[in-house]
Amino acid sequence: MDSIGLRDHAVELLAAVVEDMNSPQTHSEQSEKSKGNATDGELAKVGQAHALGRLESGISLKQLVSEFRALRASVHRKWEDSQSDLGGEVTRFNESIDEALAKSIARYSETVDTTREQFLAILGHDLRNPIGAILMAGGLLTELEGREDAEIARSIVNSAERMSRMVNDLLDLTRTRLGSGIPVSLHPMQLTTVCQQTVRELQVMHPKAILKFFPTGDLSGEWDRDRLAQTVSNLLANAIQYGDTSQPITVAALGKEDRVIITVHNEGPPIPPIAMKTIFAPMARHMPGAQKSDTNVSGLGLGLFIASEIVSAHGGTIHVESTEKKGTTFEVELPRHPAPRSKRNIRLH
Repeated sequence: MDSIGLRDHAVELLAAVVEDMNSPQTHSEQSEKSKGNATDGELAKVGQAHALGRLESGISLKQLVSEFRALRASVHRKWEDSQSDLGGEVTRFNESIDEALAKSIARYSETVDTTREQFLAILGHDLRNPIGAILMAGGLLTELEGREDAEIARSIVNSAERMSRMVNDLLDLTRTRLGSGIPVSLHPMQLTTVCQQTVRELQVMHPKAILKFFPTGDLSGEWDRDRLAQTVSNLLANAIQYGDTSQPITVAALGKEDRVIITVHNEGPPIPPIAMKTIFAPMARHMPGAQKSDTNVSGLGLGLFIASEIVSAHGGTIHVESTEKKGTTFEVELPRHPAPRSKRNIRLH
């Protein structure tokens, strides 16, 4: 939209405000409008269209809000110059401007969020094929006889695997933001096997860490094997990244009558209290600057968020306790047989 079009749309917006001011309004309707619960009429539609036009023209949300502020101030000055008693009109005008502004901000923000999530989904999807090709080629190169060539190939494979995990994390984040949630496919399985394999894999990746697994009781149930492995892996990676790797990092699984409990514990600096409130938020890094450069677990800060989403998809809960004296413990509680619910993206087999 060019500058003339932008000015024309401002005129259209002001005309919609005038129309709204001239429409009858009961005390009840006025109350609902003040609470942001007004029904979407012409003013709302024009406000939303105004936001889309500004967004397409590259105008920021801050600039959009400034436009409404300038429009309000201009009209107020005109009324002041007229020296007329327009108290009621001013109130109606402010109500209409506030409604149009609220609708514009909402539509602008929703459109930006949707575009961002679609971009992440497309980016993640399109990156999977070239990363897969790198992994395949790197895997073949590791079989070369030359030791130096094989080491270079292993470095390529390790880097590609980290890239692949980041892409998968982006796709999982996009699924949750677009409302579909992280999908899980339930099968009868043994949690012991998953935990043992995950601990072994992380131990190979981090030979300096001391990883231990302690199973207790019946650990059978119906869960998504790969997703639970991802959960345990994310929690372990977090412990390795922020914990004291000179001390044992433990994974424990306890089977109870109708549920199982998984805990991941590490010693080291506690999580700051202020960070506990957003510990499972996407992109959260609860110990800025504290991660060790040699841990080989760098990522996007999505590990704990994705772990919590997987647990939630199974109908479970996750929480953390962290003190200087007792260390940090993440506890996951899962129903042994998750009940399918429409709000969870679960497929039963």
